[in-house]
Parts: sequence; C-alpha cells; structure tokens
Amino acid sequence: VSAATAAGSAVVMLSLRPGQNFVSPPAETQASLRRLGATSSRAPEGTLGLASGLGLSVSAATVLGAIAAKGSCRVARQAAASSQSKKVEQSQALPFMPVPSHLTNQPENVIYPGDLGFDPLGFGANDYVNEVIRNFGFDFNGLRWYRESELMHGRVAMLAVFKVIIDRVFPGQLPDEQGWVYSFQKMHTASESMGSKVWEFVQLMAILEAFRGYRLLVNQDQIAGDLGLGSGQSRSQAQSLELAQKQYKELQNGRLAMLAFAGMASQYALTGIPVGLDVELPDLFSKLQQSEFFSDAALTVAGSGMALDGVRRLSEKGESSSIASKAINLTKLQTGTQVPDVALPAGVVAGQAPQRLALTEEQVRQFEEDGVIMIKGGMKDWVAFLQGITAEQIDNPHIWSLVGRMSGMYDYIQRNMWMTNDGFRDFLYYSPLGHIASQLGRTDEIRCSTDMLLVNPNRGFGWHQDNQNGPIDFPDAIRWWVAMDRCGEDDFGAPEYLLGSHNNRSVSSDAVFVNLEDGDLEDFSRKTTFIPEPGDLILWNSRTIHRIVAPPNQMWEEGTQRRAIGGTMAKGGTIYRNKGGASGISDLAGHSLKNGELLSGPYFPRIFPTRVPEEEEVRAAGEIEGRSGKKMLDLGVTLASNASKYVSFTKVVGKKD
Repeated sequence: VSAATAAGSAVVMLSLRPGQNFVSPPAETQASLRRLGATSSRAPEGTLGLASGLGLSVSAATVLGAIAAKGSCRVARQAAASSQSKKVEQSQALPFMPVPSHLTNQPENVIYPGDLGFDPLGFGANDYVNEVIRNFGFDFNGLRWYRESELMHGRVAMLAVFKVIIDRVFPGQLPDEQGWVYSFQKMHTASESMGSKVWEFVQLMAILEAFRGYRLLVNQDQIAGDLGLGSGQSRSQAQSLELAQKQYKELQNGRLAMLAFAGMASQYALTGIPVGLDVELPDLFSKLQQSEFFSDAALTVAGSGMALDGVRRLSEKGESSSIASKAINLTKLQTGTQVPDVALPAGVVAGQAPQRLALTEEQVRQFEEDGVIMIKGGMKDWVAFLQGITAEQIDNPHIWSLVGRMSGMYDYIQRNMWMTNDGFRDFLYYSPLGHIASQLGRTDEIRCSTDMLLVNPNRGFGWHQDNQNGPIDFPDAIRWWVAMDRCGEDDFGAPEYLLGSHNNRSVSSDAVFVNLEDGDLEDFSRKTTFIPEPGDLILWNSRTIHRIVAPPNQMWEEGTQRRAIGGTMAKGGTIYRNKGGASGISDLAGHSLKNGELLSGPYFPRIFPTRVPEEEEVRAAGEIEGRSGKKMLDLGVTLASNASKYVSFTKVVGKKD
C-alpha cells in the first residue's frame, strides 16, 4: 500500500526532444554516455510487460527527480522561448495548452512512444541535468531515468489496483494488512528478527534493485523499463511500430492505474470501501456533499494546480519581469545564512544600541483612533541599505522563497528574513523601528514576531485583516511596513485602509478576507490610500481592514518595482499562542515554546529597549532553525485535511475592487 500510494501521487512525465532515439542516443554522444552506462546502441533483448515490474523505482528516480526539479523552471523558459517561432500546436493530453517545443505530441512514434505533448514543468528537456552531471566529468541522459521511473510507478500501481480488486471480489485470497503488521512485529523481536519473512522480502528486493541500478548506471543495452525477463526483441523489432504500440499501451495502462489507485484510496477514506458501492448513488452524493474530506481534497488539488500554474507562468519568457526571473534562478539558490556586501547606513556601528525616533502624543492618539499611521521619512536613513540588501537577496534567492514564488502573487516573497540574512537582522537590531513601535503600543518592550520581504504584488489583495502575525493574539501585535520605492502610481501597489475598522465587532479573529457590506463594517466609512515615498513607515493595528490593488494583467512592467519589508512586532508581556491551522505558516521555526508561555528567546528576539546578548549569540552562531521539518509536515497535513476552512483565501487573488 505504501509503494502504491507513492505511485498514485507520482507525476507522469511524457517527454523527449524531437529526433532523440528511444533505444539509443546520437552516435557522437554514445562514448561519453557509456561511462555512466546511460545508453547503448545495441538492440534490447527483452520486452516490456507487467511481469517485469516487480522492482521498485525509488532511490535512483528520487535522486534524479530532485536534480531535475531544480532545473525544470529554467528549462521550461528555454522551451517557451524556442516555441514562439513555431506554429502553435495543442497538446493531446491538455488540448487547452500548447505542445512544449521539445515534445513530438505523437504517442505511437517509434522513437519515443507515449509522447502526448504533456510536460508543463519541462522535465523532458534535460539540459540542466546534463549541465549538473557534466560538472562531475561525464554526460548523462536523464530521460531514460524518467521513463524508467514512470514505468516502474505505473507497474506498481497496476499490481496495487489488481490486489484491491481481488480483495474486494475474492476476500481472503491474498495477504492482508494484518499479516504484514504481524511480520513487521516479528522482525523487531530479538530471537526472530533475521527469520522474518518481511526481512527476507526486503533482502530480495534489495538484490533486485541493486541489479536494476547496475543496469541503469553501467549496462544499458536494454530500453527503459526492460529488465530482460521477456522473450527478447531484435533490433528491427525494437524500432518497429508494433513494439511502439505495445509500449504505449503499457504506459497508458500504468498511468490509468496510478490515477485509479489514487481514486480507490480516496473512496476508501470516504466510504470505507475501495471498490464498488454498498450504498445507493443518492446517498453517496449526499455523503460527498457533507464530507469535509471531499471538499478538502478538491481544494488541495486546486491549490496544487495554482502552484503549478505559478511555476509555468514564471517560467515562460515574456510572462515575467527581470526581477521575477532573477528570483526563480535555481542555479543561485541559497540555503544558509546570507551576508550581503552592503555597508550599514552612515553613523550606524555594528553592536550599537537601537536608534530612537520620538513621536508626539498626537501621533500616538491618531494611531489608536484610526488603527493606522504613516511616519513620513521614518526610515529614510535606511533606504539605500534596504535597497542594496534586497537587490542582493533577489539575485541570490533563498530556498525558503520558492513556495511563495510559485503562487505568482509576488515577484519575490520570503518570511523571517532576519533569520537568514544578516542585513535584515541588522535593520531590526539598529533601526528606530522598535522604539517607534513601543511608543505606538504604549509598551516598554518590543520583540520581533515575524517579518517578510515583499517585492511587486502581482495579484493584489482584497479587503482583509492580518492574521499571519506569528503565534500571538491580535491585541499584542503591531504591524509595520517600510517602503523602498514610491508606491501608488496609477493607484497600483499602494495600501488603502478603512480607518477605525480595528474597532469592528463583526469580523471574527479567524477571518481573513471580508466584505465591507457585512456586519458593522458599513459603520466605518472613512478610507485613506497612502502614497509612500522611499523610507516612509506605515504601522497599523492587525485588525484594521485594508487592501492592495494589483497592476493590470497581474504583472509589473519591466523597469517598475515596489519593494517593501514588513512584519509584526510583539508588545512586552505577549503570550505565545500555538494557533495551528493556516496561522501555523508564520510559526514554522524550531523553537520549543509551549502554548501559554511568555514569548521570549532567540526565535522572537527583543529589539527594544535593548537586545539580549544570549539571543544575539544564538543567531550569530547560526543555531536558528528557521524551518522545523516536523512543523512543516504537521502544517501540510493540517492544511490538506482542513482546506475547506480556508476557502476565503480565494477572495484575495486578483482583487481589483
């Protein structure tokens, strides 16, 4: 079941450059490829069949898939550029999408069967993989790995579907889950561990996989997926239309099986029955309508589709600005702490106390009444520094930015910049931001809850309140935002606020996006649109309703930009709240705070009135775990299982009014 579940979620990759031989590569590359065993000009000796699918394509396909995924976006851009000069042909797999330039869209071609013109992520164009492997002194044909992976996943899925159907029609004829559980329990006993049938099976599979790995890396006289267990094929037969048709049939059956098993697993989770129905169709439809599982699954799929569309959109030439292109450059992807080569503002010395900027009582009262205030020029001395470190960040994108980038909402977006970039850490440490926030919040202490770099909002945000403030409650949060560019030309990119709306009583604390005609929001009629200049600082109550209007066509024109750094400050005495759900997105760091404890420690550093030396030392030593693997896994499970609760998110994308 585990292997088949992985198979059901595998991406089907159908790809090859026109003219590339399915059996052997061009003659001029055979010698270099043979060093890795990537191909051979000899004819295959075996046929493809269900019986040859007993091995599992796990380790090799996973390693190569990770490398290919890193270069897929860049390759997709190259493919999009080369296809512009050709007549647009629609994919057989997706009739509403054009065929990538490196595909033939001919499923029964003898060169590479199964090509239906479907490769939205550009996995089939393996220039990037070859480029990476070439750094180690040899060439590599990644396409053979992808086809092998697809075939093996498909074969495992076919076996899995077969077993599910047999269990349903003829119960008890095949081993069930309880038998495997018992075997695994025996494997862990001291006296019988080596004699466990499961352990013997694992050893057998290891031998078979070692053989298959050897064939993939050293001896590739057979075509992809051929384990040499069939009757054998002559060279003429291997390149015949008949064999191509058989290969295509196996691929299609495998692809169908992967989808079928995913459907069976979903039906089992919903009804307890993987195949067939014990209820009438009207009752089933009623269950589907009432089931959160069904709506959660549908919304999860829709969200995944948005992410894939973001990758496609960002990868196509002409569909993204130079900033977006730099921000998705996977060849410069960073993973550790970044140290930008940008000097601190004049008069600022590393290690000094935070700067101060006194506000008037009138400004504080305005903030309390309106729920928002703009401090003109509050960060003007830091503009050049912030622009410099932002430019370096975009040129060298951090791995944490990729998920946000896939959405296409921003040309660059990344949370908790202070954890991974020394420049943004220094801005929090030494700027007057903490002093300003402490005055507006009438508190003696300010800690950083979260921050975020925001470059070019492409899709806009409808009227909403901020609940991504980190693990703290609304009364303890102060939102802030520093402009690095002039905002508001043609009303695009400038924030607009509903003054006084932080005092509303109708919007729940869990809500994000709102309708101004609902509840008591109609009582707040005053609106203001700020047109910030570089260095202007906006602070607001996190309950204040506001929005941002996107540019036309949801893309910033070349040469225009709207860069900003923002986040949430926590007042003194703030209590840590483990909110879970979507709010967990802003609380993924590896701290050990428990719900109800005082917000403190290096993951939520104090920046005013003074910093805590022990907290600084942890950050300086690189001991901050910005993304906890366990928390990310828990968040993914939570979001997938509660997707229907976050449907209001759809109201944010592309809102223009």
